[in-house]
Order: sequence, then C-alpha cells, then structure tokens
Amino acid sequence: MKTEKIQQKLKEHYKKCKYIRLTRKKGGFEGISAGFILGKSDDFILLQESDEFRVLGYQIIPINTIKHVRYNHFDKAYEKILKQEGLLKKVQLKYKIDLTDWRSICKRIKKTGLTVISECEHPTIRSFCIGELKRVNKKSISIRYFDAAGIYDQENTINKFKDITKLSFDDHYANVFSKYTNKKTPA
Repeated sequence: MKTEKIQQKLKEHYKKCKYIRLTRKKGGFEGISAGFILGKSDDFILLQESDEFRVLGYQIIPINTIKHVRYNHFDKAYEKILKQEGLLKKVQLKYKIDLTDWRSICKRIKKTGLTVISECEHPTIRSFCIGELKRVNKKSISIRYFDAAGIYDQENTINKFKDITKLSFDDHYANVFSKYTNKKTPA
C-alpha cells in the first residue's frame, strides 16, 4: 500500500474511531497490530490494542513501519461484537501524549510512571525490553529492564529511537508483571 493511501486510511479511521488491523514491517520482520487509533501525527499513531475480544493497553507505532491498513467485514463484525459486549466504552484515551517525535512521546510516557515495553522487531536486532523508563535522551531511551524472574538489571538498557518499532504502555502484561518485580539485583 502506498504511503499516501496509508496516511489517508489512518486519518479516516482515527476520525471515526474504527477497529482496524495493521500490517507492520521493518526489514524481514512482518507483524500485525489491531485496535483503535486514539492519536495520530504525521509520523506516529497511538493505538489502543484489542485482541480476543478484550480492550488492552496502548501502543505507539511509527507510521513508516505500517505497510497495510485493513478495515473490512471481519473487522466490522469484531467491532460489532465488542459493542454488543459493552467493551467499546473501554476504548478511551487516558493519557495526553505528544506524538511529535520519539523524544516528546517518551517524555510524556515517563511522566506517567508506567512500565513500558520497547520493541525492535527487525530480525537482525530483535529486542524486547520491559521496565521503568529512566531517561529520555536525544536519540534514545534508557530503561531499567527486568527479566522473566522479575529481577532488575544493574545497568539501564539503551534503546535507540531509530530501532523502535513499537512502544507499549499501560499494558496488562506489563502492569501485572511489574507488581511482582524484585528491585534487588541478582547475586
């Protein structure tokens, strides 16, 4: 799908707050995100994710990674079910995020104090970083990463903005997991 058409569709679905399915691609990676666009700039969207008839957390996605925008009869049926289940009232923007650039986005998210998940899904980089957003720099963020046992690293992990394909926050997985972390470093 051409860039102009992607921008047009994103703008249209943002205005109408419709459930959409995005195909995202960077390098050899291709993935799917689905939900409702609650914020948009020239370079980023803020998506409230929905999956398996649940309304979930928020994702910031660079528009240049979006290769296709879908809103068809399957998506309309899914949205209709969400409405009938009373779940559309959960689709709401709880945070004012400045979508100008990664730096402004991350500064706003940092102020929330929420655990973030920063991902680079490119096959040669492939990174997943969950933790506290500690520092926002000109070209990167620093996250105090915790592992699958809930133990924080001694050093912050740096994620370059140019590598981030998706930044999630107020996500059920991150919120629950962060309640059970151990701030002590491993022996």
